[in-house]
Amino acid sequence: MRNTRLGRVGAATLVALLSTALAVPAGAQEAPSPGPADRASASPDATAGQEPVAVTDTATEAVTDAVTEVVPVTPPAAEPVEPSTEEAGFVPDDLVADAVAPTRTTADARAAAAAGEPLVATADVTGFGVVGVTWTGDVDPTALVVEVRTSDDPAADAGWSAWEEIQPEPSPDGTLDGTEPVVVGDVARVQARVAGTGADGVHDLTLTVVDPGTSAADDDVAVPPAEASPGGASVVAAVPAAPTVATRAAWGAVESMMTWSPTQGSIRAATIHHTAGTNSYSAAQVPGIIRGIYAYHANTRDWGDIGYNFLVDKYGRAWEGRAGGILNQTIGGHARGFNTNTTGVSVLGNYDVVQPSTASVTAVVKLVAWKLALHGVPATGSTTIEGVRLPRILGHRDVASTACPGRYLYPKLGEIRRRAQAVQDAAPRPVVQDGTLVRSPAGDVALVEGGRRHASWCSTAAHYGLRCGAAAPVTAAQWDALKPGGRLRQTVRTTDGRLFRVVNGAKREAFDTASLKRAGILTATVTMSATALDRLPYRDPVVRPGVVVTNRTTGGTRLVTSGLRHGYVGDAMRQNTALRGLDAGYLDGASVARMSSTRKTTGVVTKSNGRVFVVTTKGLLRIDRSGTLRSSTTPQYWASDAVHELPRVSRPSLVVLRVRTKDQLYVLRDGVLRPVTAQRARQLNGGTAPAVHVVVKLTKKQFPVGSRL
Repeated sequence: MRNTRLGRVGAATLVALLSTALAVPAGAQEAPSPGPADRASASPDATAGQEPVAVTDTATEAVTDAVTEVVPVTPPAAEPVEPSTEEAGFVPDDLVADAVAPTRTTADARAAAAAGEPLVATADVTGFGVVGVTWTGDVDPTALVVEVRTSDDPAADAGWSAWEEIQPEPSPDGTLDGTEPVVVGDVARVQARVAGTGADGVHDLTLTVVDPGTSAADDDVAVPPAEASPGGASVVAAVPAAPTVATRAAWGAVESMMTWSPTQGSIRAATIHHTAGTNSYSAAQVPGIIRGIYAYHANTRDWGDIGYNFLVDKYGRAWEGRAGGILNQTIGGHARGFNTNTTGVSVLGNYDVVQPSTASVTAVVKLVAWKLALHGVPATGSTTIEGVRLPRILGHRDVASTACPGRYLYPKLGEIRRRAQAVQDAAPRPVVQDGTLVRSPAGDVALVEGGRRHASWCSTAAHYGLRCGAAAPVTAAQWDALKPGGRLRQTVRTTDGRLFRVVNGAKREAFDTASLKRAGILTATVTMSATALDRLPYRDPVVRPGVVVTNRTTGGTRLVTSGLRHGYVGDAMRQNTALRGLDAGYLDGASVARMSSTRKTTGVVTKSNGRVFVVTTKGLLRIDRSGTLRSSTTPQYWASDAVHELPRVSRPSLVVLRVRTKDQLYVLRDGVLRPVTAQRARQLNGGTAPAVHVVVKLTKKQFPVGSRL
């Protein structure tokens, strides 16, 4: 912090600051508590009442130690403690008396303000105090200079410490309407002084003093053993891969004060802060400090909750901050514009004046190494957030106009990055082959794929060729290192877009969900990597008639005409006739190989009832009333479902065809195409122009051409 001698505030600015009555924040409405950290993530359903599910002997692979599970701490005697808040108004500097400043401004104060006097507020401090200054209206961060000082003398205007500047801190919505909270600690009185220029529109200047209260459990969170200073080493000694985190209940959070509904973001970095204020606090006073910051952020600043996701004290303890679950990607309120993509960690203390303790730095290393790794983010390197290229562990000053986290903590960030990366690199990873069935110490079973676990019943696992009695056992840490996936199902959508039905130890590739529905075997679907199904053999695919299938292996295109029968269909036929309206998709070569080939698609179609059609540009045209097909014509048999996929063209008494891009007309009689002129076609149709149906050249070639009519 800077000790800056205050200049004189402009008259217009001070009149604006004092022009309205002080506003008292409305009481917070009760909101449901999100619960402590160990309730942040629910495990998949257990296989209650069923036989243990096993893997086949060849599926079991070596499994290494996984990341140590998070240890949430809530002392048995922990209880909510509601902080109390007092407010004081500001008066011109030369009107300050020994008494506490009034809570409302006076006409004399406004008159003195017009003369450009700095403003001062004085208040008594009860408990281990947290203070801050707020106002209404937005202001440029350079427009106000806010300072505080304290005194241990409750009776006289004496014994004041030096003035120390405190930083303005924007609200999450971007409005600059207050300062950061300052932990003044166990003092008798506090004064705040404000000066500045260009703060037009700023009103209701208020000094807020929070008494965090006390609890018998405030000293019940253990301090970790002391560690030797790392001396900036790039490799740290063995540390737990996941930290011990004291819950909100441990520091006595009154959850009814929280009016903010937890919202999830996408963590890509960690922002390091300090809280400013005193460094002279005991381990037992830490819960009270956090309660004070909570009250200031949630009530005084009207943020609805504490802004930081985590807090770390000088004794090396980590504390849960903002509600929403420490395992989740909860959006904090600590770095405007960067809250959605960074988790906020604040170290309790003013590290503009002292070095951070070794214990606090080590705690930050452990915490951010675990938290970033939890969301797949390395500790070193950089990322882009809101168009700004930033290190993945950054200081608040990197994204805001502030000195935070202080001139002594900020240079430690390089060390924190290196050590956190070393922790991540040293963390053992579970090595489990995709498709393996594993069993947790609690008896839950799941199929593993892509670092996820899919909870399974024994009956479902059996369809994957997995038998009961030999599931690969894993530790609790290994189980927790696998992210929960969807429940194992027989219908699988692979991450590369394929669809399978798993049954009796094999896989049947499906063209689409409509094919499964038509077959009566559509069930709930799970999404998994295809590698989980690699060991399962292919069986007959599930394909509905009347679709166009492309072989993924060869690129060949086939029209499914009935059941598993298909015929080659060329691009001209598929793109230039009504076939273009059929659903098209892909099947693996192994699936297509299990289907039966039939005649290629020529555009002449027969049904089991003897009806005959030709495929035109607009649909299916029935032609069986034009006579019997000649032996040289090669029709393709279609099932009724395939026929119904194309629109039907009205059945004419006179069938007149024309080849696409050609003008010659043909009348189909007795399976033979007879060339006609347009005038002759009109005569044959009773004096009216007949409908002319357009076919492709391949279809025309299926009929012999006779003499002109």
